[in-house]
Amino acid sequence: MSRRTGLTVAVVAAVLVIALSVAVVVVGLGNASTEDGTTAGGKTVTVDAAQDLGPFDNPAGFQNQSGPAYPLGSADLDRVARLEPRVVRAWFKPHQYYDRQTKKFNFDYPTAGGTTAYDYLDQVAAQGKSIIGNFDQCDQALMRLNATADCRWVLKAGLMHYKKKYPSLRYIEVFNEPDKTWEPTEVEQPAMPLEDYYRWYQVAYQVVNEVNDELKPGVPLEIGGPASYTFNEDFLTGFLDLYVKDDNKDKKFAFISYHQYKQRDRPAAVAQEREIVRGWMRDRKLDENRPVFVTEYGVFPGANTGTTFEADLLTHAAGMATLGRYYAYSGTEMYMHWVYDHLDNERKSMFVDAVDGGVYPYYNLVLMQRMLGTRLVPAESNAVADTGIGVSALATTGDRKVAVLLTNYQWTDGAAEHDVTLALRNLPESLTAGEVTVERYLVDAQTSNRAHNELGQDLQRVERYDTKLGASADLSLHLGVNAMSLVVVTAK
Repeated sequence: MSRRTGLTVAVVAAVLVIALSVAVVVVGLGNASTEDGTTAGGKTVTVDAAQDLGPFDNPAGFQNQSGPAYPLGSADLDRVARLEPRVVRAWFKPHQYYDRQTKKFNFDYPTAGGTTAYDYLDQVAAQGKSIIGNFDQCDQALMRLNATADCRWVLKAGLMHYKKKYPSLRYIEVFNEPDKTWEPTEVEQPAMPLEDYYRWYQVAYQVVNEVNDELKPGVPLEIGGPASYTFNEDFLTGFLDLYVKDDNKDKKFAFISYHQYKQRDRPAAVAQEREIVRGWMRDRKLDENRPVFVTEYGVFPGANTGTTFEADLLTHAAGMATLGRYYAYSGTEMYMHWVYDHLDNERKSMFVDAVDGGVYPYYNLVLMQRMLGTRLVPAESNAVADTGIGVSALATTGDRKVAVLLTNYQWTDGAAEHDVTLALRNLPESLTAGEVTVERYLVDAQTSNRAHNELGQDLQRVERYDTKLGASADLSLHLGVNAMSLVVVTAK
């Protein structure tokens, strides 16, 4: 039975609708920001709606579902559907689907939560168009580099079975965090040297080639790695070096993957990662456009905590918003939310344990991301430090709309609140020819936050009004510590 079954919450979202007039003023951007993202003058985020930066691949579509124990409840799944996932990452456990003692396979093996592997994987497959399968290590007794045949056989049997049962299984990520520097928990597998990892990666790509050849699936399997626990330059470049030296003409490498939990107090640093990887690829005469998948990221690695559980829930959401903002503008191909429901450290969860349909601020952040447009446009702030602490924004346009997500990320040690002017510039004719509707949504310590008010856990719209705008319009809002706010302007 799922640990989520139990209390189903019926939430009455109190929506405050405030009719306000829009002041149109010109705000200068000459004030330099300080280390905490404060400024000597006005705090302004300027959006140029006419400067199209290309398609916006919405991160709300990239999700992780932990497992295989404890699948989501039905009300949770209804909420997941609102996020419209496109790619969902799932866990495949060779040491669980194969019993070395009995030499038998059970691909629908029982889990610690009283459910089965299929209960979990059926949910994942029903959500999006594609699955990223993280295939972990075999039983440790089979992890012998001088005799790889047994583990190879187990990996192939699993890939064949699960690919046939779940045709949307597309990406195979080989092992999880093989460069870990800590003693593994009971659900983790041990670290291994880079050279050992690459030898197992060779085994895995050979198996993927065979499965593709034998099944000839409509959506072939694609393999990548090394799923390092952070942006570990030595491990990642070492992996690339070994791939280049590999003389197997049938070698495969569709994407490079890693996790990022080390930039919680310097989120802007992740903006450089995509270009750094391009440089690595160019230096090795590899395709610099090979996709980068950040398959996990966040601000609370492992069992880490911040201040209080209630404050950490908001900090995590604001951290994910800010890191995601920098990944979006960097052109990173896929950066995956972590996670629907964390099995141990719930401050990283979107959903509440044992409360089917209960949500934390993180879910509301992702729901706001889903409401963004389809084209990316610039958003410049004079209220953010070079580190990324302060007010940053992710700005988009869409069908007759502009949508901007603003975040005042302060990590755990900042206390700056900001009155912000959102300066919209070069608005398209579709938004200036007639009336528009302005809506604002808010997630902060009191709003859209279950920790403050259980009945107010749903995403709250705090402003809605109709008005007319010129090509430039300034909107004012207040952002508390680690607050997030979505402003949407839509033609009527």
